[in-house]
Amino acid sequence: MSVSTVPRWAGIGLLVYTLATLVAFMFSGAPGGDYADADVLAYIDPAHAVTAFVAWYVAALGALALVVFGAGLRRLPGIGQPLAALATVGAALSVAGSLLAGGVAVGMLEGGAAVREQTPHTAVYLATEIGHLMAACGPALCVGVIVIVLAMRGRMPIWLRVVAVFGGVCGILAPFYFTYFAYVLVMVVMSIAFLSGRATRSRLPEPSIV
Repeated sequence: MSVSTVPRWAGIGLLVYTLATLVAFMFSGAPGGDYADADVLAYIDPAHAVTAFVAWYVAALGALALVVFGAGLRRLPGIGQPLAALATVGAALSVAGSLLAGGVAVGMLEGGAAVREQTPHTAVYLATEIGHLMAACGPALCVGVIVIVLAMRGRMPIWLRVVAVFGGVCGILAPFYFTYFAYVLVMVVMSIAFLSGRATRSRLPEPSIV
């Protein structure tokens, strides 16, 4: 018979992290990618500070769900401990990056006009770009490696192995941004697979009749 070696609640952790990070990535308004002065002005506008900080704080809280995901992976024989540690590294990176990007908006609000007017917009862009990389791309790298290892070492359907490797590569390449959304989609699929108990399984010997 076969039993799942990764608990279903690990899938909840992966799903919460994925969606929380996506919310911040999409709705925080933090400048990233190609530079545009208008994007910086919109981000440091005092009226936008609360929205930006709430979005990034959601991402920081959601990143902690990676620790839950890692706790589930710890049950895997042989590979569980290093994969759990990698998930924790991803969580730490995401929390730090989220507070960095959100802190820029809050700093501009609390510092007042003097800070907003005297801080070069290019410096704001650099800070939020680094925040993006740490909050979204850092954990995507870690989780990407995790799901590739699971695909190679775990027991899962062939189609899910292929999807996992594809999503893992997209996560590793997340700094290119266009791969990030494919990564997110695959992580949602992987989360559902964990929740269904079908993502990673190991064989147990059939009970002896004698």
